[in-house]
Order: sequence, then C-alpha cells, then structure tokens
Amino acid sequence: MNKPGSIALGVYRLAAAVLAPLAGRRLGRAAGDPELRARRGERDGDVPEGRGEWWLHAASVGEVNAAEGLIHALLASDPERRVVVTTLTATGAAEVARRFGDSDRVRHLFAPLDTRRRVRRWLARTRPEKLVLVETEIWPEMLAQCRGRGIPVAVVSARLSERAFARYRRWRALFAPELAALDAVLCQTPGDRDRFAALGVPTDRLAVTGNLKLDAAGLPPVPAIVASWRAAWNGRPAWVAGSTHEGEEAVLAAAHRQIRDAIGDALLICVPRHPERAGAALRTLEGAGVSCVPIDRLTASPGVDARNVESIVVDRLGLLAGLYQVAGLAVVCGSLVPGIGGHNLVEPALAGKPVITGRWTGKQREMVEGLRRADALIEVDSAAALAATLIDLFSDEERRRALGERARDWAESRRGALARTLARLAQDPRPRGDSAS
Repeated sequence: MNKPGSIALGVYRLAAAVLAPLAGRRLGRAAGDPELRARRGERDGDVPEGRGEWWLHAASVGEVNAAEGLIHALLASDPERRVVVTTLTATGAAEVARRFGDSDRVRHLFAPLDTRRRVRRWLARTRPEKLVLVETEIWPEMLAQCRGRGIPVAVVSARLSERAFARYRRWRALFAPELAALDAVLCQTPGDRDRFAALGVPTDRLAVTGNLKLDAAGLPPVPAIVASWRAAWNGRPAWVAGSTHEGEEAVLAAAHRQIRDAIGDALLICVPRHPERAGAALRTLEGAGVSCVPIDRLTASPGVDARNVESIVVDRLGLLAGLYQVAGLAVVCGSLVPGIGGHNLVEPALAGKPVITGRWTGKQREMVEGLRRADALIEVDSAAALAATLIDLFSDEERRRALGERARDWAESRRGALARTLARLAQDPRPRGDSAS
C-alpha cells in the first residue's frame, strides 16, 4: 500500500476502534429479540469456527432479498458448498433465518465491527474461501484483511450512487487501495461501472451483469396468514404502504384522511420497514386522526369490528410481497421523505400493481428509470398528490389494470442478472494464501 493509503488506513483504524463500542450498543438496541441481542459477541469476532465457506455479506433486508436467488444457485451448483451469510442488522438476520433456517448448509452470523482486532479474530475463526459483498458494502478493514489473507473478494449487484461516489472520492486515499484489489465488481448499470472505474477498480475486473433484485423468479404464493387477513377486511378498498420509515406515517395519515372522505370504507395497511417501529407508526396514525390497530388485534380480538378500523399496522417480516398481491394498490415507501432513497419496486410490479412511490428514490435509480420508460410508475411529492392518485386509481379499474400489466411486463423483461453473475463468479481466482494482516 502506498504511503497516503497507509496513513489513511491508520487514521481509519484509530477512529473505528474508538467508535466501535458505540456502534455495537446501537446495533444491539435495535435487536428486539433477546436471542439476537445475546449474540452481540459475534460483532467482536467471537463466532463459531468454520472453514472453506463462501462468505456472503448482505447488510440488511433489501440485500438479503437480492441475494436469495444467488445463494440458492450457489448451493445447487456444488453439493459440497456451504455459505455463511452475515448481516449488520437484526432485521436482516431474521430474514436469513426465515429464508434459510431449514438449511444445514447456510448459517447466519453478524458481521464484525470494522476494527482491526475484531475483523482479524472473525476471519481467524471462520476462514472463508471467498467473500461476496451484495450491492455496496465497502468496509476498509474487512477488505484490507481479506487482501492480506489472500481471500478473493467480489461485489455483486454492485451499485454506487452519485452521492456515494462523491463520498468515496473524497476519501480516495483510504478506499482506492482496497477497491483496486477487488477481484470482481459486477455492476447493476453502465453508470455504476463507470463510477467504480473512476475510483480505481481495474477495468478488466468490472462487468455489467444487472440487478439481482430484478431477476426474481416470480412472487411466492400468498401466505395463508395473509389470505386470512384479507378475509378480515372483507373486500374493502385496501392499499398497502410498504417499508415505511419515521416521518412517512404522518404523510400516509394525511393522505388517508382525504381518501377516507372520498371512499368511506378505504383501508390503509401500514408495514414499517423495521417491525420494532410498529408502535411508533400506530401512535402517529392515531395521533393524526386515523383509527388504527395492530394486525394481531384485528384478527385475534372478537371485540374489534374490522369495519370501524381505518388502518392496520403489520409488525412482521416476510409478508410484504403477499400483501402487495392481495391489496388493491401498493405504495413503496422509504421515498416520501428525504434521506432514505426508496425501496425495492419489483415486488408490486411482479404482482401486477401500479407502482406508486415518492420523489426521493435515489437508491433505486435503475428501477425508477425503467418503470418510467415503461409508463408504469407514478411518483408523488405530497400527501395531497398521493391521495389524489389513489382515489383516481380506485375509481378507474381500466387504468389500474393497464398500469399494473405494464409494470409486470417490465419486471419480467429484466431477468438474466443471476445467470450472468454466476458465470462471472465462476471465473474468479481461488484463494491465494492464508497470511494475516
């Protein structure tokens, strides 16, 4: 490593060591499940031993969703292959358990905090064969120690927004040596490829393979519990607000009051991105004048009359795709307030629903542009615009159906990323040694 890079890494290591305890406490508090909180030692490198696994790092729920098909394909391609999946968040851990809990060839660990001591201990115990990062997870210590141990590193479904690009370029001395050492960066778009190249990734290690989220084989069957919920609201005009964040429930409440005035029996189904926010979401809706109950109370309490409920809060993971299928309309949140960047637009598209989202979708650029070109996307910039859109679509079945069909056709046409990604990963080098960094 050149001198500026060594100095930058040294400064980073000092800062990471100082901040790691705070980060660990914050991540631990976000884990509502006592069993997950009890695993906080994994972030310090205190993990069960392993050897020869492929290490796939998916930061949270969205990255786990993107990686699911890839993990299944990797397991199918080699009956001896084992995979350790790491996440940063507890919600990501819950998704891994839900999707792969029955597999004896997939295990979940929390990723180590990015300090020299923790990463070294984590790698010394797990001894992975290869590291595959999903989307944009560039941790300097993790990459430096994998490089020092000769562990090949690939980034799949790689994306780099203009904002992230500017940040990495500002800290080029720190990131450039690690990016230059990556074995493969398999990008979502040509723009992503060009930005990674500008940061120093060799062009022969770059390829455009597409977005793994767009390569879904199709929506899963509607879970039985979701079908039972649909029966509880008995054919009312229902709309789902999926993956909501702080600040968005107030926008949804303002919109729903207008929808309620126009369509008296309309029902809002609010699904917070993080289930632990369900209580805050419910209080916001109630405080804004929209009567609300948690889903369990609606279905389990005989004293609750569903006809008098104006909104429901769902505090469970893994059911959003099913809810998109059974509701009349879907709004993809994380886009109604700035600072989040939007969430996956593919699931409502595959469900044949008009894709409705807010204006702040910087992290979903490829999907947004593709859906725009397909004339299958509606973008709103206020509660009033959201209400007007939903009222119009509920009253115009033909337009609703046409938008949904165009969205589904667009999603179906974007497949192929998984096959291209697998083909490129098969070309990656084998491990190059086992030295410590």
